[in-house]
Amino acid sequence: MGILFWICTISVVCITAGVIYCKPYLGIVFVTISIPFEGCMISDSISIYPIEIALAIVVFILICRSILDKCNYFGNTKLLYCCIPFVLYVMLSSIKSMDLSLTAKEIVRWLDLFLVYYLTINLINDKKKMRVILYSMFLTVAIVSVLEIIHYFSVGYRATLIFGNPNPLAGYINLIIPVIFGMLMSSTFFRERVALVVVAVASIMAWLMTFSKTAWLSLLLTVILVFFLTKAKKKVVILLAVLSAVFTVFTIILLFLNIKGTFMFNSSLALLSLEERAKCYSIGFSMIKDNLISGIGVGNWHSLIVECVKENAASIHIDIRRLLVATNIHNLYLQIFVEMGIVGLSAFVFWLVCIIKYLMRSLKVLESSRHYSLFVGLVGGVIVYLFNNILEVLTVHGIHLQWGIILGLAVVLTQFREVEECPEMV
Repeated sequence: MGILFWICTISVVCITAGVIYCKPYLGIVFVTISIPFEGCMISDSISIYPIEIALAIVVFILICRSILDKCNYFGNTKLLYCCIPFVLYVMLSSIKSMDLSLTAKEIVRWLDLFLVYYLTINLINDKKKMRVILYSMFLTVAIVSVLEIIHYFSVGYRATLIFGNPNPLAGYINLIIPVIFGMLMSSTFFRERVALVVVAVASIMAWLMTFSKTAWLSLLLTVILVFFLTKAKKKVVILLAVLSAVFTVFTIILLFLNIKGTFMFNSSLALLSLEERAKCYSIGFSMIKDNLISGIGVGNWHSLIVECVKENAASIHIDIRRLLVATNIHNLYLQIFVEMGIVGLSAFVFWLVCIIKYLMRSLKVLESSRHYSLFVGLVGGVIVYLFNNILEVLTVHGIHLQWGIILGLAVVLTQFREVEECPEMV
């Protein structure tokens, strides 16, 4: 089994490297396809991490081609400088590391996000390549959705096949649903629209089968927010109004009513879940109280949580057996605050403010463009991720890389419009 695994791995790596060398932008496609399968166990002792391999191959090939062909693959730095303070503080915060492997893992997660965004805005330089990335994204979510639907009907419980947990799965699908609808509204081909409708239906079915209230509310808030932000095209407003009504009805029914059958919702369980998450927040604040400025250090959350829970078990009435739940703080921004303090959180918020400011300005730039609907969908994907992280931590399983790609596509689409209006910029 071991020899066969390494033979297959080396063969796949060689084929992937050859394809990326011929067409570097396909590296983003490989990353997109790899996201749902990051960390999958293929045997009792072997896990696969295709994202790291794909990113390493892309960077190595681009460096080699830049030297040999004297081509500049790293010239576009839009929105990249604003993340430098956060990246620098992430590296600086590693000085407090208590477990080098955990600290390195957290640093690599953040660097992967910025790297995949940087590669996206540099490698996707025409609309054909952009459509290839979008098609790969839709194909991947369609495969994941079909597998989850089959799993749900075979098991009869929440969809958890791919990511092992319904909340990350719902967060992953959450990102792509707005992009699908944006692409659907901007498409001019009948067959393409039919295919997108099929993908949308499958994705929404899998999304509902996760029974993730966090994901439902995040998408609902995103639809409402984007509804008020978009003013240019009537059909976009109508679509958003319909989606807002649909998601509102689903939310009311599934959150506040006890529905019989497979859609049973227990309000007491929901309150218990909220109570446990509130306890996790109290644990986080107790850990940061002595290090408000600099935090406890990147990656140290997992090292200190066990000791902190045991010390506070009596006061917060948490069962040590439920420690696994407590090890997820359920809020990305709070986790950044705990690990990096006020300085790190301020640097992260500064980066997000720069992103949001750029996207809001771009909404006006693209009002008269036929790709406006697609851009609205991409913006929706960016925003729903930010909402979703209020009650979940989606920097795991590579889901944040999908967000980085969507953000990169939104920036690229804006730059396409700027080039159309100013041909001398080419």
